[in-house]
Formats: sequence, structure tokens, C-alpha cells
Amino acid sequence: MLSRTRLVPFRLQNIIMSSRRSAILAAICLVFIFALYHLSNLPGTAIVTELNPPAEDAKANDAKATTIAKIESTKAVAIAQPTGTESPLSPEVLTYFDQVFSEGKPARYDFPALRAQCEHTKWAEDEVYLQCGGMSAGLTSIMSQLKVCLKMAVETGTSLVLPAMPLRDSKNLKEFNFLNGDAYLTYEEWFDASHLIESIGRVCPKMKIIHPIQLDNPIEVKNKWSIDIGKAPGYKAFSSYFWAGRPFRAFFEQQYAELEGMAAMSPNRNESKKGITVISISSSFLLFRITDDPTGQELKLWNDLGQLIRFRDAPRKIIGQILPLLDRPFYGVHFRAENDTIWSSPEAQLKVDLEGLDQAWTKYGTPNAQKPLIYLACGDQDQIEKFSTAAMAKGWEVTHKWKLAESNPETVKMINDLAFDFQGAVDMGIMIKSHFFMGIQGSAFSSTVGNARDVTGRYRGSSFTVYDDGNARTHLFNDGDASTYACCL
Repeated sequence: MLSRTRLVPFRLQNIIMSSRRSAILAAICLVFIFALYHLSNLPGTAIVTELNPPAEDAKANDAKATTIAKIESTKAVAIAQPTGTESPLSPEVLTYFDQVFSEGKPARYDFPALRAQCEHTKWAEDEVYLQCGGMSAGLTSIMSQLKVCLKMAVETGTSLVLPAMPLRDSKNLKEFNFLNGDAYLTYEEWFDASHLIESIGRVCPKMKIIHPIQLDNPIEVKNKWSIDIGKAPGYKAFSSYFWAGRPFRAFFEQQYAELEGMAAMSPNRNESKKGITVISISSSFLLFRITDDPTGQELKLWNDLGQLIRFRDAPRKIIGQILPLLDRPFYGVHFRAENDTIWSSPEAQLKVDLEGLDQAWTKYGTPNAQKPLIYLACGDQDQIEKFSTAAMAKGWEVTHKWKLAESNPETVKMINDLAFDFQGAVDMGIMIKSHFFMGIQGSAFSSTVGNARDVTGRYRGSSFTVYDDGNARTHLFNDGDASTYACCL
């Protein structure tokens, strides 16, 4: 251990011995140095210095803002977790959680890939708006189709009419209500529209966003046209088509030029009519081959678009109330056993899930320590009971959103008041934060969670087998319905 004398410079020792006045001065210096030495070793204490000069341009400011946002986002999300239950997830994953699921206002995120794309896009000289349609199915499938819609607009330099999507039946999950006009909810009834509009306005200011109710009154519409994706040579529905080597913009511009030519030759053409042009287009599932871009920019943009889609208050509030009740590390399991399952039977899933839990504990657990809690994402409480009984026989304790909320009737009511898909949003947020996640590849929900948990935004493969999983801690069982890599969930 260093003595105090060794902390004092040699010359200072000479001064101490030379005079009483010098001794007093030396004592003051000694106290200062000694205090500084100990302060520098206190946990959480640092001497802050201005290492960087003030930013000289907007890009420097943006980079600084992005760094601060990441730090603040990580801090905010960590605070939401009880002490001792923090998961090993990357800061990027925690930022995604903050943008999409946080109960309070998320930290400022700069959307660097989206900003870069918007700065390099050639924006339409005329006021052209995309109105995306054809979106249906479950929650995470619709989220993917929304990202397709946003990417089409950003790539073509057009503005956007907020889309409307049908909410499927909460009892008969195979009834997507595609032809039921009463089931269509506009964007703000699905997601947080203010988050989308504010974020786009900040990083992509040339893109305008309007609500469909504004069309014709007060916003005058000059042309109402439509573009059929099916006209793309060789295109097949539900098969990824456009990629960096076959850009969507080229197809769009060709189709738009044909529409302009046809309108110019129309005998009913009214040259005096003013207003915007609205292009109706189907936002097809799995339209873009995101992973075929060797630069990786398409993937970065795709992940940024995902952070625009933030859930509404109710599911976020429930997540904020439930997460602190998970008072020890927990593994998340998506048990896709509801009445519409078309992938794996509940019995088959139960078998592989229990085997997988044991494997995860063997690889990542601590010998002789208490096993993690199992949080089960499932919308069928009878199936939850079957899973819980079987898991208990193997030493696993299972919980779920209803069980965690049972001490608070208000929270239980909030859960039950949500439609099935919005209850799924609650499970999705909690799955993102789990210490290990298991699901099935044929499920859009499982694949979306698997993608979100990876630092790259893409599920890179099972944490049981890959050399480095980036702390994703995820395993998706191949249920026979996932013969190809789902590039665009």
C-alpha cells in the first residue's frame, strides 16, 4: 500500500522541511492530492474533462445526439429491470425495446440508416403519396408489411397516407377480416402515430404524412392511381423479390410514367384540377430481399424502420407494470398452441421446449443456483396450464401475464380488454427482455422476437450452435414450415 509520503513530490518534501510557512502549504497540497487520489477510486466517480471540441457541423451534432440517445436508452431500460435481473442483451436491443415498448417517452434516437437513405433519395417533384393496402393477418405480420410500406415510400421519394389494417377476430384467429370494412383500424388505432410522424419529420423531413380522413377535404386530390406489384416480371406472392440489384424504385418509376402517359391521353383530362397524386399499392408480405445487399445498408434501414413502429399506451403500460414483478432472471417461451396453429402441434412444441429449457440451463446457467422463471407467451389459458404442469414435473416454475397481474385487478382488466393481437404485444415486449428466448421458425411472432434480440436485427441462428450469438440468447425450433430464411420479418 502506498504511503502518504510517496504521494508527495520530492520538491514538496524539501519545502516542508525548510520553513513553517512551507509546511502549511505542503500540508494543504498533501490533503488535496490525498483527497483526489481517493475520490478517483470511488465507484461511480470520475473526473470529467472536455475531451472533444464543440461540434462544428450538423453531422457531428447528430453523431453526438445518437451516442447520448443510446446511453440514455440503455440507462432507462436498465432502470425498469429489478436489481439482479438484468439480461445480457446488447445496447442495440435495449434501444429497440425503449423505442417500441417503453412506458414513458423513449430516448431520442437518430435513425442513422433512415436519415442517410432520405438524404440520398431523389424526392418526387410533384406531391405523390403512397396509400398502402393489402395488409392483414396477425400483429407481427402486419408490422412487417408496414415496414414494406415505409421502405417503398422512402426508396421512391414519395410521401405517405397513413394505412388502415383489419384487426383479426380474437376468437377465430383464422378470420383475418380482410373483407370486413368494420374491422379496419387506422394506423393510430394500431400504433403510436405521433412517434412515427415526429421521428419521420425529424430525420426524413421531405416525406409528408397525412391521415386518410384528410383526402379530398381539406387536401385536394388530383389523381387517384394504383400500381399492381403483380406486374413485376417473375414476381410471386409471398416470395421476396426486390433487392439491391433489382430495386423497387426502378419498377415504381416505370409504372408511374405509364400512368402519367395514360392520363395525358385521357379525353376526360382536366388540366385545371390541382392537388396531390395518391398511388394505391399492395404492401406485400416478404416483398424485399433485405439480406441480399452486400453492404448491409438495407438491413440497417430495415431495422431503423422497425423502430418507427411503437405500440400504443395500453400494452406499453401493462409491460411497465409486469416487468418489475419478474424478480429473478427468466426464460421466455413462445408456446404457439392457440386454436389456429398450423405449424407444430402443442404436444410437439411442449416436448422440444422442455428439452430446450434444460439445454439452455446447462449451457448458460450456474450450477446449484435457482433455475430461472419461465415466462410463457400464449393466448390460451388451458394450454398454459398444460405447459405449466409438465414443466413443474421437470423442476421449472412457469408464469404468464395473467398470473403476474393477478394481484392487481386493474391490470388484469387492462389485459382482458385488449384484442388478442394487442395482448400479443404485451408478450412480445417481455420476450424481448428475457434472458433466453425460445420459439418456432414458422411463427412471425417468434421470428420477429428472434430478429429483435440480435444486435444486427437478424436472427443469426441458434444460440445452442453458433460460435458467437451476439448475446442474443435465442433458439428457434424448425417446425418444418421454415425451409427458407425469412428475410423480411
